Amino acid sequence: MHHAGQFSLRRLARAAVPALALAAACTLAAPAAHADTVTPTVHCVLPAGQGENTGPQSVSVTLTPATVAPGGKVHAEVTLGPSPATSPLALSAVPTTPSIYFTMSGGATGTVSVTGPTVPVDIPAAPAPIVIPPYGGDFFVPSDASGPVTFTPLKMNTQTVVLGSTFQTPCGIVSGSGGIGTVTVQGGGGGATTLTAPASAVRPSTSVALSGSGFTAGGTPVVSLCDAQGLGCDPSRFTADTLAIDSSGALSGSATLAASSVIADGSYQVQVSDGAKHATADLTVKAFVPTGARSVTLSPDHGPLGTVVTVSGGNFHQDQYINVWGVDADGNQTADDAVYPVSTPDGTFSAEFTVNDPATTAIHTDESGAEGSDVNAKFTVGDSGGATATQKISATVTAGNLQMTQSGDTIDFGTIPLTGRSQTATSALNTVTVVDSRGVDLGWSLTGTLTDLTSGQNTIPASAVRWTPDCVRSSQSVGTPAPGTPGPLGSTAATLCQLTAAGGEKVVGGTVKVNADMDLRLPAVTAPGDYSAILTLTLT
Repeated sequence: MHHAGQFSLRRLARAAVPALALAAACTLAAPAAHADTVTPTVHCVLPAGQGENTGPQSVSVTLTPATVAPGGKVHAEVTLGPSPATSPLALSAVPTTPSIYFTMSGGATGTVSVTGPTVPVDIPAAPAPIVIPPYGGDFFVPSDASGPVTFTPLKMNTQTVVLGSTFQTPCGIVSGSGGIGTVTVQGGGGGATTLTAPASAVRPSTSVALSGSGFTAGGTPVVSLCDAQGLGCDPSRFTADTLAIDSSGALSGSATLAASSVIADGSYQVQVSDGAKHATADLTVKAFVPTGARSVTLSPDHGPLGTVVTVSGGNFHQDQYINVWGVDADGNQTADDAVYPVSTPDGTFSAEFTVNDPATTAIHTDESGAEGSDVNAKFTVGDSGGATATQKISATVTAGNLQMTQSGDTIDFGTIPLTGRSQTATSALNTVTVVDSRGVDLGWSLTGTLTDLTSGQNTIPASAVRWTPDCVRSSQSVGTPAPGTPGPLGSTAATLCQLTAAGGEKVVGGTVKVNADMDLRLPAVTAPGDYSAILTLTLT
Protein backbone atom coordinates (compact mmCIF):
# COMPACT_ATOMS: atom_id res chain seq x y z
CA MET A 1 0.00 0.00 0.00
CA HIS A 2 1.32 3.45 -0.91
CA HIS A 3 0.42 6.86 0.46
CA ALA A 4 1.94 10.26 -0.39
CA GLY A 5 1.47 13.59 1.39
CA GLN A 6 2.78 17.03 0.51
CA PHE A 7 3.78 20.08 2.51
CA SER A 8 4.61 23.55 1.16
CA LEU A 9 7.74 25.25 2.59
CA ARG A 10 7.62 28.97 2.04
CA ARG A 11 8.24 32.57 3.22
CA LEU A 12 11.80 33.64 3.03
CA ALA A 13 12.16 37.39 3.65
CA ARG A 14 12.48 40.07 1.20
CA ALA A 15 15.61 42.08 1.98
CA ALA A 16 14.47 44.07 5.05
CA VAL A 17 14.82 16.23 57.84
CA PRO A 18 16.98 15.96 61.08
CA ALA A 19 18.16 19.04 62.94
CA LEU A 20 21.50 19.91 61.45
CA ALA A 21 23.61 22.85 60.30
CA LEU A 22 25.54 22.47 57.05
CA ALA A 23 28.62 24.43 56.04
CA ALA A 24 28.56 27.17 53.46
CA ALA A 25 31.04 27.01 50.61
CA CYS A 26 32.30 30.54 51.13
CA THR A 27 34.75 31.33 48.36
CA LEU A 28 36.47 34.32 46.78
CA ALA A 29 38.46 34.76 43.56
CA ALA A 30 42.10 35.83 43.10
CA PRO A 31 44.29 37.11 40.26
CA ALA A 32 45.25 34.76 37.47
CA ALA A 33 48.54 32.84 37.65
CA HIS A 34 48.65 32.82 41.48
CA ALA A 35 46.32 32.44 44.43
CA ASP A 36 45.38 35.36 46.72
CA THR A 37 44.02 34.72 50.20
CA VAL A 38 41.45 36.94 51.91
CA THR A 39 39.48 36.53 55.11
CA PRO A 40 36.09 38.23 54.78
CA THR A 41 33.29 38.19 57.33
CA VAL A 42 30.64 35.72 56.17
CA HIS A 43 26.96 35.58 57.20
CA CYS A 44 25.25 32.22 56.58
CA VAL A 45 21.57 31.26 56.88
CA LEU A 46 21.48 27.65 58.08
CA PRO A 47 18.95 25.14 56.63
CA ALA A 48 15.86 23.68 58.32
CA GLY A 49 15.23 26.83 60.42
CA GLN A 50 18.38 26.45 62.54
CA GLY A 51 19.26 30.11 62.64
CA GLU A 52 22.18 32.11 61.30
CA ASN A 53 25.95 32.15 61.84
CA THR A 54 28.44 34.96 61.18
CA GLY A 55 32.22 34.82 61.30
CA PRO A 56 35.49 34.99 59.34
CA GLN A 57 36.63 32.44 56.80
CA SER A 58 39.87 32.35 54.81
CA VAL A 59 39.51 31.82 51.07
CA SER A 60 42.08 31.33 48.33
CA VAL A 61 41.22 31.45 44.60
CA THR A 62 43.25 31.13 41.40
CA LEU A 63 41.83 32.28 38.05
CA THR A 64 43.21 30.96 34.75
CA PRO A 65 43.97 31.91 32.04
CA ALA A 66 45.03 35.53 32.51
CA THR A 67 43.67 36.51 29.08
CA VAL A 68 40.53 35.27 27.29
CA ALA A 69 38.48 36.24 24.25
CA PRO A 70 35.01 37.77 24.67
CA GLY A 71 32.62 35.02 25.75
CA GLY A 72 35.64 32.87 26.76
CA LYS A 73 35.90 30.38 29.60
CA VAL A 74 37.71 31.08 32.90
CA HIS A 75 38.64 28.36 35.39
CA ALA A 76 38.61 29.00 39.15
CA GLU A 77 40.40 26.85 41.74
CA VAL A 78 39.05 27.44 45.26
CA THR A 79 40.51 26.52 48.66
CA LEU A 80 38.48 27.29 51.79
CA GLY A 81 39.33 27.60 55.46
CA PRO A 82 37.00 26.48 58.30
CA SER A 83 33.45 27.75 57.93
CA PRO A 84 31.62 29.79 60.59
CA ALA A 85 28.69 27.38 60.21
CA THR A 86 28.48 24.36 62.53
CA SER A 87 26.21 21.33 62.90
CA PRO A 88 24.61 19.94 66.08
CA LEU A 89 25.01 16.43 64.61
CA ALA A 90 27.94 14.58 63.07
CA LEU A 91 27.04 13.34 59.58
CA SER A 92 29.13 11.17 57.24
CA ALA A 93 29.60 11.45 53.48
CA VAL A 94 27.00 14.16 52.90
CA PRO A 95 26.69 14.90 49.12
CA THR A 96 27.78 18.55 48.92
CA THR A 97 27.82 20.99 45.98
CA PRO A 98 29.53 24.38 46.63
CA SER A 99 29.00 27.57 44.59
CA ILE A 100 30.19 31.18 44.62
CA TYR A 101 28.86 34.29 42.86
CA PHE A 102 30.99 37.22 41.64
CA THR A 103 30.09 40.68 40.42
CA MET A 104 32.19 42.04 37.55
CA SER A 105 33.60 45.54 37.16
CA GLY A 106 35.90 47.27 34.70
CA GLY A 107 35.64 45.65 31.27
CA ALA A 108 32.32 43.96 32.04
CA THR A 109 29.32 44.26 34.33
CA GLY A 110 26.87 41.74 35.71
CA THR A 111 27.30 38.57 37.72
CA VAL A 112 28.90 35.16 37.11
CA SER A 113 28.99 32.03 39.25
CA VAL A 114 31.23 29.01 39.77
CA THR A 115 29.86 25.62 40.88
CA GLY A 116 32.10 22.81 42.02
CA PRO A 117 31.42 19.10 41.64
CA THR A 118 29.24 17.21 44.12
CA VAL A 119 31.49 15.39 46.61
CA PRO A 120 30.89 13.54 49.92
CA VAL A 121 31.80 15.68 52.93
CA ASP A 122 31.99 14.54 56.57
CA ILE A 123 30.15 17.07 58.77
CA PRO A 124 31.50 17.16 62.36
CA ALA A 125 29.37 18.05 65.36
CA ALA A 126 29.74 21.52 66.94
CA PRO A 127 31.94 23.15 68.01
CA ALA A 128 34.25 21.55 65.42
CA PRO A 129 34.38 23.65 62.24
CA ILE A 130 33.21 22.39 58.85
CA VAL A 131 35.68 22.45 55.95
CA ILE A 132 34.72 22.09 52.28
CA PRO A 133 37.43 20.30 50.24
CA PRO A 134 39.19 22.37 47.55
CA TYR A 135 37.23 22.44 44.30
CA GLY A 136 37.35 23.88 40.81
CA GLY A 137 34.78 25.19 38.36
CA ASP A 138 34.37 27.20 35.17
CA PHE A 139 32.44 30.29 34.12
CA PHE A 140 32.21 32.37 30.93
CA VAL A 141 32.87 36.09 30.61
CA PRO A 142 30.24 38.11 28.69
CA SER A 143 30.53 38.18 24.91
CA ASP A 144 30.65 42.01 25.02
CA ALA A 145 33.43 42.20 27.63
CA SER A 146 36.62 44.11 26.78
CA GLY A 147 39.74 44.90 28.77
CA PRO A 148 40.57 44.04 32.41
CA VAL A 149 37.62 42.56 34.31
CA THR A 150 37.78 42.47 38.11
CA PHE A 151 35.81 39.88 40.07
CA THR A 152 34.38 40.64 43.52
CA PRO A 153 32.56 38.06 45.71
CA LEU A 154 28.83 38.67 46.06
CA LYS A 155 27.34 35.60 47.74
CA MET A 156 27.86 31.86 48.15
CA ASN A 157 25.67 28.78 48.43
CA THR A 158 26.16 25.18 49.52
CA GLN A 159 23.70 22.50 48.41
CA THR A 160 23.57 19.32 50.51
CA VAL A 161 21.47 16.15 50.37
CA VAL A 162 20.49 14.48 53.65
CA LEU A 163 18.05 11.55 53.86
CA GLY A 164 16.87 12.20 50.32
CA SER A 165 16.07 15.89 50.96
CA THR A 166 17.99 18.76 49.40
CA PHE A 167 19.06 21.71 51.57
CA GLN A 168 20.47 25.11 50.58
CA THR A 169 22.81 27.16 52.79
CA PRO A 170 23.11 30.68 51.30
CA CYS A 171 25.89 32.92 52.56
CA GLY A 172 26.61 36.60 52.03
CA ILE A 173 29.84 38.57 52.24
CA VAL A 174 29.37 41.10 55.06
CA SER A 175 32.73 42.89 54.99
CA GLY A 176 36.43 42.46 54.29
CA SER A 177 35.92 41.64 50.62
CA GLY A 178 36.88 43.46 47.39
CA GLY A 179 38.26 42.64 43.99
CA ILE A 180 40.46 39.57 44.31
CA GLY A 181 40.95 38.50 40.71
CA THR A 182 41.35 40.14 37.30
CA VAL A 183 41.17 38.61 33.82
CA THR A 184 41.91 40.60 30.67
CA VAL A 185 39.40 40.18 27.86
CA GLN A 186 40.70 40.90 24.37
CA GLY A 187 40.40 39.66 20.78
CA GLY A 188 37.40 38.54 18.74
CA GLY A 189 34.61 36.52 20.29
CA GLY A 190 33.57 34.59 17.15
CA GLY A 191 30.04 34.14 15.87
CA ALA A 192 26.93 34.12 18.03
CA THR A 193 25.96 30.90 19.81
CA THR A 194 22.23 30.24 20.21
CA LEU A 195 20.13 27.80 22.25
CA THR A 196 16.42 27.03 21.90
CA ALA A 197 14.35 25.37 24.67
CA PRO A 198 10.59 24.70 24.96
CA ALA A 199 8.54 27.87 25.43
CA SER A 200 5.86 26.07 27.49
CA ALA A 201 6.41 24.76 31.01
CA VAL A 202 8.08 21.36 31.39
CA ARG A 203 7.81 18.84 34.22
CA PRO A 204 10.65 17.54 36.40
CA SER A 205 11.85 14.01 35.52
CA THR A 206 10.97 14.55 31.84
CA SER A 207 13.04 14.91 28.69
CA VAL A 208 13.53 18.48 27.39
CA ALA A 209 14.24 18.95 23.68
CA LEU A 210 17.08 21.40 22.98
CA SER A 211 18.58 22.77 19.77
CA GLY A 212 21.10 25.44 18.90
CA SER A 213 23.74 26.74 16.54
CA GLY A 214 27.18 28.34 16.57
CA PHE A 215 28.79 25.77 18.89
CA THR A 216 32.25 24.30 18.35
CA ALA A 217 31.99 21.76 15.53
CA GLY A 218 32.11 18.22 16.92
CA GLY A 219 32.37 19.56 20.49
CA THR A 220 31.09 17.78 23.59
CA PRO A 221 28.03 19.56 25.03
CA VAL A 222 27.50 19.88 28.79
CA VAL A 223 24.03 20.92 29.98
CA SER A 224 23.29 22.71 33.28
CA LEU A 225 20.26 24.28 34.93
CA CYS A 226 20.77 27.83 36.25
CA ASP A 227 18.58 30.25 38.17
CA ALA A 228 16.46 32.82 36.35
CA GLN A 229 19.46 35.17 36.11
CA GLY A 230 21.69 32.47 34.60
CA LEU A 231 23.66 31.94 37.82
CA GLY A 232 24.34 28.90 40.01
CA CYS A 233 24.43 26.59 36.98
CA ASP A 234 24.31 22.96 38.12
CA PRO A 235 24.82 19.98 35.76
CA SER A 236 23.41 17.58 38.38
CA ARG A 237 19.93 18.99 37.80
CA PHE A 238 19.90 17.00 34.58
CA THR A 239 20.19 13.23 35.06
CA ALA A 240 20.91 12.24 31.43
CA ASP A 241 21.07 13.70 27.93
CA THR A 242 21.38 12.76 24.26
CA LEU A 243 22.85 16.09 23.15
CA ALA A 244 25.33 16.19 20.27
CA ILE A 245 27.04 18.90 18.20
CA ASP A 246 27.50 18.14 14.50
CA SER A 247 30.24 19.20 12.10
CA SER A 248 28.50 22.52 11.41
CA GLY A 249 28.19 23.46 15.09
CA ALA A 250 24.46 22.65 15.29
CA LEU A 251 23.21 21.28 18.62
CA SER A 252 20.41 18.72 18.81
CA GLY A 253 19.03 16.20 21.28
CA SER A 254 17.35 16.29 24.67
CA ALA A 255 18.18 16.38 28.38
CA THR A 256 16.24 14.79 31.26
CA LEU A 257 15.48 16.99 34.28
CA ALA A 258 16.00 15.73 37.82
CA ALA A 259 13.02 14.94 40.05
CA SER A 260 10.72 17.53 41.61
CA SER A 261 12.40 16.92 44.97
CA VAL A 262 15.52 18.50 43.43
CA ILE A 263 13.96 21.11 41.12
CA ALA A 264 11.23 23.37 42.52
CA ASP A 265 8.62 25.00 40.30
CA GLY A 266 9.86 28.29 38.85
CA SER A 267 11.71 30.15 36.13
CA TYR A 268 15.20 28.99 35.18
CA GLN A 269 17.77 29.21 32.43
CA VAL A 270 19.19 26.10 30.75
CA GLN A 271 22.83 26.43 29.71
CA VAL A 272 24.77 24.33 27.21
CA SER A 273 28.55 24.73 26.87
CA ASP A 274 31.15 22.86 24.84
CA GLY A 275 34.23 24.02 26.74
CA ALA A 276 34.78 27.01 24.47
CA LYS A 277 31.32 28.41 23.70
CA HIS A 278 28.04 28.52 25.57
CA ALA A 279 24.46 29.70 25.25
CA THR A 280 21.43 29.93 27.52
CA ALA A 281 17.66 29.82 27.06
CA ASP A 282 14.74 30.48 29.42
CA LEU A 283 12.98 27.42 30.83
CA THR A 284 9.91 27.18 33.06
CA VAL A 285 9.55 24.12 35.31
CA LYS A 286 6.20 23.14 36.81
CA ALA A 287 5.55 19.77 38.43
CA PHE A 288 2.33 17.80 37.89
CA VAL A 289 -0.29 18.67 40.52
CA PRO A 290 -3.45 16.55 41.01
CA THR A 291 -6.65 18.27 39.93
CA GLY A 292 -9.06 15.82 41.52
CA ALA A 293 -9.32 12.80 43.77
CA ARG A 294 -6.60 10.14 43.73
CA SER A 295 -7.67 6.82 42.23
CA VAL A 296 -6.44 3.26 42.87
CA THR A 297 -7.46 0.05 41.11
CA LEU A 298 -6.54 -3.59 41.80
CA SER A 299 -6.14 -6.39 39.29
CA PRO A 300 -7.35 -8.83 40.46
CA ASP A 301 -9.35 -7.58 43.45
CA HIS A 302 -9.81 -11.04 44.97
CA GLY A 303 -8.01 -14.38 45.18
CA PRO A 304 -6.35 -16.94 47.45
CA LEU A 305 -3.30 -16.25 49.60
CA GLY A 306 -0.25 -15.75 47.41
CA THR A 307 -2.18 -13.73 44.83
CA VAL A 308 0.02 -11.15 43.07
CA VAL A 309 -2.03 -7.97 42.65
CA THR A 310 -1.21 -5.17 40.21
CA VAL A 311 -1.91 -1.95 42.11
CA SER A 312 -2.38 1.04 39.79
CA GLY A 313 -2.93 4.64 40.83
CA GLY A 314 -3.55 8.01 39.21
CA ASN A 315 -3.74 11.72 40.04
CA PHE A 316 -0.91 11.63 42.59
CA HIS A 317 1.81 14.26 42.92
CA GLN A 318 4.75 13.32 40.71
CA ASP A 319 8.10 11.91 41.90
CA GLN A 320 6.66 10.79 45.24
CA TYR A 321 7.24 7.50 47.04
CA ILE A 322 3.86 5.73 47.32
CA ASN A 323 3.32 3.56 50.40
CA VAL A 324 1.48 0.35 49.43
CA TRP A 325 0.56 -2.20 52.11
CA GLY A 326 -2.28 -4.43 53.25
CA VAL A 327 -4.76 -3.48 55.99
CA ASP A 328 -7.27 -5.49 58.01
CA ALA A 329 -10.92 -4.70 58.75
CA ASP A 330 -9.87 -2.23 61.49
CA GLY A 331 -7.44 -0.40 59.19
CA ASN A 332 -4.30 -1.84 60.81
CA GLN A 333 -1.34 -2.82 58.62
CA THR A 334 -1.12 -6.56 57.96
CA ALA A 335 1.95 -8.80 57.66
CA ASP A 336 2.01 -8.54 53.86
CA ASP A 337 5.31 -7.17 52.52
CA ALA A 338 4.87 -3.47 51.70
CA VAL A 339 6.13 -2.01 48.41
CA TYR A 340 7.14 1.58 47.62
CA PRO A 341 6.79 2.59 43.95
CA VAL A 342 7.54 6.15 42.77
CA SER A 343 4.90 8.17 40.93
CA THR A 344 5.64 9.19 37.34
CA PRO A 345 5.73 12.76 35.94
CA ASP A 346 2.06 12.39 34.96
CA GLY A 347 1.03 11.38 38.50
CA THR A 348 0.51 7.65 37.95
CA PHE A 349 2.13 4.56 39.48
CA SER A 350 1.95 0.78 39.15
CA ALA A 351 3.31 -1.90 41.47
CA GLU A 352 2.95 -5.62 42.14
CA PHE A 353 1.76 -6.51 45.66
CA THR A 354 1.50 -10.06 47.06
CA VAL A 355 -1.32 -10.88 49.50
CA ASN A 356 -0.10 -13.46 52.07
CA ASP A 357 -1.98 -12.44 55.25
CA PRO A 358 -5.52 -13.90 55.63
CA ALA A 359 -6.51 -10.78 57.62
CA THR A 360 -6.04 -8.53 54.57
CA THR A 361 -9.31 -6.88 53.54
CA ALA A 362 -7.94 -3.94 51.50
CA ILE A 363 -4.76 -2.60 49.99
CA HIS A 364 -3.80 0.83 51.32
CA THR A 365 -1.92 3.55 49.42
CA ASP A 366 -0.74 7.01 50.44
CA GLU A 367 1.58 9.65 49.05
CA SER A 368 4.69 9.57 51.26
CA GLY A 369 2.47 9.75 54.32
CA ALA A 370 0.95 13.08 53.24
CA GLU A 371 -2.24 13.90 55.15
CA GLY A 372 -5.40 13.35 53.11
CA SER A 373 -3.68 11.18 50.47
CA ASP A 374 -4.89 7.80 51.81
CA VAL A 375 -6.80 5.53 49.40
CA ASN A 376 -7.94 2.00 50.29
CA ALA A 377 -9.00 -0.48 47.59
CA LYS A 378 -11.02 -3.52 48.73
CA PHE A 379 -9.45 -6.99 48.32
CA THR A 380 -11.21 -10.27 49.14
CA VAL A 381 -9.07 -13.20 50.28
CA GLY A 382 -10.26 -16.68 49.14
CA ASP A 383 -11.90 -18.33 46.16
CA SER A 384 -15.31 -17.07 45.09
CA GLY A 385 -16.81 -20.62 45.18
CA GLY A 386 -20.01 -21.59 43.39
CA ALA A 387 -20.54 -23.64 40.27
CA THR A 388 -18.78 -23.22 36.94
CA ALA A 389 -20.04 -23.34 33.35
CA THR A 390 -18.51 -22.74 29.98
CA GLN A 391 -19.68 -20.89 26.87
CA LYS A 392 -17.91 -20.69 23.56
CA ILE A 393 -16.99 -17.22 22.35
CA SER A 394 -16.28 -16.48 18.69
CA ALA A 395 -15.52 -13.36 16.69
CA THR A 396 -14.41 -12.53 13.15
CA VAL A 397 -11.65 -9.94 12.77
CA THR A 398 -11.02 -8.38 9.35
CA ALA A 399 -7.85 -6.63 8.23
CA GLY A 400 -7.69 -2.84 8.08
CA ASN A 401 -5.40 -0.51 6.10
CA LEU A 402 -2.07 1.26 6.25
CA GLN A 403 -2.83 4.98 6.13
CA MET A 404 -1.64 8.36 7.30
CA THR A 405 -3.04 11.81 8.04
CA GLN A 406 -1.29 15.13 8.64
CA SER A 407 -2.27 18.04 10.90
CA GLY A 408 -1.46 20.68 8.29
CA ASP A 409 0.05 21.21 4.86
CA THR A 410 2.32 24.27 5.30
CA ILE A 411 5.68 24.60 7.05
CA ASP A 412 6.46 28.30 7.52
CA PHE A 413 10.00 29.44 8.35
CA GLY A 414 8.76 32.99 8.77
CA THR A 415 10.40 36.21 7.55
CA ILE A 416 14.22 36.29 7.57
CA PRO A 417 15.93 39.69 7.10
CA LEU A 418 19.16 39.34 5.13
CA THR A 419 22.28 40.25 7.15
CA GLY A 420 25.15 39.31 4.83
CA ARG A 421 25.81 36.22 6.93
CA SER A 422 24.45 32.71 6.85
CA GLN A 423 21.43 32.19 9.09
CA THR A 424 19.29 29.36 10.41
CA ALA A 425 15.51 29.57 10.70
CA THR A 426 13.53 26.90 12.54
CA SER A 427 10.09 25.42 12.15
CA ALA A 428 8.48 22.02 12.57
CA LEU A 429 6.86 19.35 10.46
CA ASN A 430 3.09 19.20 10.79
CA THR A 431 2.39 16.07 12.84
CA VAL A 432 1.83 12.97 10.71
CA THR A 433 -0.26 10.15 12.19
CA VAL A 434 0.40 6.69 10.77
CA VAL A 435 -2.20 3.99 11.48
CA ASP A 436 -1.37 0.37 10.60
CA SER A 437 -4.46 -1.78 11.15
CA ARG A 438 -3.56 -4.53 8.67
CA GLY A 439 -2.80 -7.06 11.39
CA VAL A 440 0.33 -8.42 9.69
CA ASP A 441 4.07 -8.56 10.38
CA LEU A 442 5.19 -6.37 7.48
CA GLY A 443 6.12 -3.04 9.04
CA TRP A 444 6.25 0.20 7.04
CA SER A 445 8.50 3.08 6.03
CA LEU A 446 7.70 6.82 5.86
CA THR A 447 10.13 8.83 3.69
CA GLY A 448 10.38 12.36 2.36
CA THR A 449 11.76 14.13 -0.71
CA LEU A 450 12.08 17.87 -1.19
CA THR A 451 12.32 20.08 -4.25
CA ASP A 452 14.58 23.12 -4.38
CA LEU A 453 13.14 26.31 -2.88
CA THR A 454 12.39 28.77 -5.69
CA SER A 455 11.30 32.37 -6.02
CA GLY A 456 10.97 33.30 -9.67
CA GLN A 457 14.39 32.56 -11.21
CA ASN A 458 16.11 32.37 -7.82
CA THR A 459 16.82 29.08 -6.09
CA ILE A 460 17.88 27.82 -2.68
CA PRO A 461 18.95 24.16 -2.84
CA ALA A 462 16.77 21.63 -1.06
CA SER A 463 19.78 20.56 1.00
CA ALA A 464 19.51 23.86 2.88
CA VAL A 465 16.53 22.31 4.67
CA ARG A 466 17.36 19.74 7.37
CA TRP A 467 15.14 17.76 9.66
CA THR A 468 15.52 15.90 12.96
CA PRO A 469 12.85 13.16 12.92
CA ASP A 470 10.99 11.83 15.96
CA CYS A 471 8.26 9.21 16.19
CA VAL A 472 6.33 7.89 19.19
CA ARG A 473 3.93 4.95 19.20
CA SER A 474 0.69 4.82 21.17
CA SER A 475 0.48 2.62 24.27
CA GLN A 476 -1.64 0.06 22.38
CA SER A 477 0.76 -0.33 19.45
CA VAL A 478 3.01 -3.35 18.85
CA GLY A 479 6.55 -2.86 17.59
CA THR A 480 8.95 0.03 18.16
CA PRO A 481 9.16 2.71 15.45
CA ALA A 482 12.60 4.17 14.71
CA PRO A 483 13.14 7.80 13.62
CA GLY A 484 15.28 8.55 10.60
CA THR A 485 18.74 10.06 10.79
CA PRO A 486 18.87 13.87 11.16
CA GLY A 487 20.18 15.54 8.03
CA PRO A 488 19.47 17.49 4.86
CA LEU A 489 16.60 16.83 2.47
CA GLY A 490 16.65 16.57 -1.31
CA SER A 491 15.50 14.51 -4.24
CA THR A 492 16.76 11.28 -2.65
CA ALA A 493 14.21 9.82 -0.25
CA ALA A 494 15.18 10.39 3.40
CA THR A 495 13.64 8.24 6.12
CA LEU A 496 11.35 10.09 8.51
CA CYS A 497 10.22 7.04 10.51
CA GLN A 498 10.01 3.30 10.00
CA LEU A 499 8.57 0.26 11.75
CA THR A 500 10.36 -2.99 10.96
CA ALA A 501 8.87 -6.48 11.03
CA ALA A 502 8.87 -8.04 14.49
CA GLY A 503 10.33 -11.41 13.48
CA GLY A 504 9.01 -13.85 16.03
CA GLU A 505 5.91 -11.80 16.83
CA LYS A 506 2.71 -12.43 14.90
CA VAL A 507 1.84 -8.83 14.04
CA VAL A 508 3.10 -5.25 14.32
CA GLY A 509 1.10 -2.07 13.96
CA GLY A 510 -1.04 0.47 15.73
CA THR A 511 -0.82 4.26 15.80
CA VAL A 512 2.42 6.27 15.56
CA LYS A 513 2.78 10.06 15.86
CA VAL A 514 5.59 11.35 13.62
CA ASN A 515 7.21 14.78 14.03
CA ALA A 516 10.41 16.51 12.99
CA ASP A 517 12.24 19.71 13.91
CA MET A 518 13.00 21.61 10.68
CA ASP A 519 15.94 23.95 10.01
CA LEU A 520 16.39 26.22 6.98
CA ARG A 521 20.07 27.17 6.63
CA LEU A 522 20.03 30.34 4.56
CA PRO A 523 23.27 31.09 2.66
CA ALA A 524 24.97 34.39 3.43
CA VAL A 525 24.26 35.65 -0.10
CA THR A 526 20.67 34.99 -1.12
CA ALA A 527 18.33 36.85 -3.45
CA PRO A 528 15.27 38.15 -1.59
CA GLY A 529 11.88 36.78 -2.44
CA ASP A 530 9.01 34.53 -1.40
CA TYR A 531 10.50 31.04 -1.69
CA SER A 532 8.56 27.82 -1.74
CA ALA A 533 9.20 24.12 -2.20
CA ILE A 534 7.26 20.88 -2.02
CA LEU A 535 8.02 18.24 0.62
CA THR A 536 6.52 14.90 -0.44
CA LEU A 537 5.98 12.24 2.24
CA THR A 538 5.55 8.65 1.08
CA LEU A 539 4.27 5.80 3.27
CA THR A 540 4.94 2.25 2.03
